[in-house]
Amino acid sequence: MRLIQLSEKFYTEYGSCPEILKKANRPYVCMMVKIDDILYAIPFRHHISHSYAYITYGKCGLDYTKAVVIKDSSYISANMPWVDSQEWNKVKRDENAIFHAFRSYVRQYKRALKHKDNPRSKSILKYSALQYFDI
Repeated sequence: MRLIQLSEKFYTEYGSCPEILKKANRPYVCMMVKIDDILYAIPFRHHISHSYAYITYGKCGLDYTKAVVIKDSSYISANMPWVDSQEWNKVKRDENAIFHAFRSYVRQYKRALKHKDNPRSKSILKYSALQYFDI
């Protein structure tokens, strides 16, 4: 796992997707994770109010629902990202737990794709940024 920011090329291709996070003045810092040979970028966010996340403190942390797929290395910005040292220390300490929890979320998302009529599936599918990628 490592910290990254998404490039302008990524936002040019996916910027119109409403569940993908984008702020005009500040890019999101993401944790890059590889699961089943697919690279994902999980963004750090504030004001997380659901359980599909790794909370670092308060309502801040990594939001699994807004993770995206990194299909091309040009989707990774050359900028050097940073996060608050309190958040970084907690993430580094719990790196293994984050990996397993996110892998579980990806599996749950894939199951939801197979059972789209289930009310719980509809919620996962509606708010996940993974809906814009073939995984």
